[in-house]
Amino acid sequence: MRRKLCIFGLAASLLIAACGCGKTNPNDTQKGANSQMNETETDSTGNAPDLSDSSGHFVPENPDQMPTMDGDDDNTDTPDQTAEVPLWYSVMLNKSHTNLGNNKRLKAVIEKARAGEQITIATIGGSITEGAGAKKYQECYAYQFYDKFRQEYGKDDGSNVSFVNAGVGGTGSPFGYLRYERDIVSRVEDADGLPDIVVIEFSVNDYQEPTKQHCYESMVKHILSQPNDPVVILLFAVFPGGFNLQDEIKPIGFRYKLMMVSIKDGPFTYVGDKATSQWTESEFFYDQYHPTTLGHGVMADCLIDTVKAAEQQATSKEDIDLTVKPVYGDDYLGLKTIYKTDYEEDIHMDFGSFTLDDTQSYSNGPVGRVCGENFHHGTDSGNAPLTFETSCKNLLVSYRATGDAGFGDAEVYVDGKLAKTLQGNTGSWGQSVQDVIFADETAAVHKVEIKMAAGSENKKFTITCIGYTP
Repeated sequence: MRRKLCIFGLAASLLIAACGCGKTNPNDTQKGANSQMNETETDSTGNAPDLSDSSGHFVPENPDQMPTMDGDDDNTDTPDQTAEVPLWYSVMLNKSHTNLGNNKRLKAVIEKARAGEQITIATIGGSITEGAGAKKYQECYAYQFYDKFRQEYGKDDGSNVSFVNAGVGGTGSPFGYLRYERDIVSRVEDADGLPDIVVIEFSVNDYQEPTKQHCYESMVKHILSQPNDPVVILLFAVFPGGFNLQDEIKPIGFRYKLMMVSIKDGPFTYVGDKATSQWTESEFFYDQYHPTTLGHGVMADCLIDTVKAAEQQATSKEDIDLTVKPVYGDDYLGLKTIYKTDYEEDIHMDFGSFTLDDTQSYSNGPVGRVCGENFHHGTDSGNAPLTFETSCKNLLVSYRATGDAGFGDAEVYVDGKLAKTLQGNTGSWGQSVQDVIFADETAAVHKVEIKMAAGSENKKFTITCIGYTP
């Protein structure tokens, strides 16, 4: 049985998002922020981009740069899909079709939508999915894709198609899986309470993520195994330098015969010099991370065009086979979470000195306060450890990585032994990062203690959530 506490009076959402604003070192390890790299990925040469000069670019200190929830329409200069599409644009869209995949589930969802049944499209990813770079929220790729799907396949005015966006800036797939039930499933209003199509976009966020794609693959299998037979689409965004992790993620898509859409293989090949390309870099990209409104629109066109292409194929005879051997590993499948207001009662949770809420935790338009009810240690909280006991084979701790000298280090002990030291002040901007505390092949009963390290007893530290697999 899970223990749930209701917290009322949720603070108003701040329209901020980010991918980090400080220079990071890709060679650093065990530093949360660097294990996630704040979306600070390598470029096409394998080198981490220099983020020391972010003036004029999207940073969390400039919340006005986030898309507004309304506003004037912006001319994105993408071809009108109701008119005849230029040949070059059709070719570009086709190039983005990495894989059409098994379409048995897709056709079933489209049939439901056309019949007027309620269906939900969900998106989960980083700041690009959140909408960064678009002038207003309705122009981000996620919302545009939902809107295009609704108009194409929904009944009448398409009001039977709903949308849930769980994009959170500066975070990768481990945090995505930790948030999946909380930020997507709990917000679905369909009768079955489950999304019908889930777009996953972490291809520019997962550089050096600590589970080495195990959480990504586990999340994919978790979604696919739901009783409503949902469709999973893997979307590969790209940075201006041409970097993404599609080559690492594509094997997962091919193994489970999923639809995959590559912005690198499609639109990005049309970005370059004005004299020889369809778009310049500044037309397609807002900054060193995010697409412009035009770029978002093109991404949405690639998604809906791939869906249309898959729908036009002959129906796959068999459903997706989830018994195939995993590519990287599905050892996080069945991940359970510990949130301050929601956890299994039998773990004997004691908050210790981590009883406060960090009111500065990240907030955005699509989600609101991200882990707003968290485990926060204040400057005068004492040093009683947060403790719990459960049977598990792995353990993830998610915490805020800040640039605040008032934040200190926390130590994680497993069965009385120091397992990991977590750094709360890494020079980052405060996003949630994750560390693997341990990962074993089989589950065993473990007692976990988290307390402030020596010298940090009077400093702050925020645990956003904890995950483990029984």
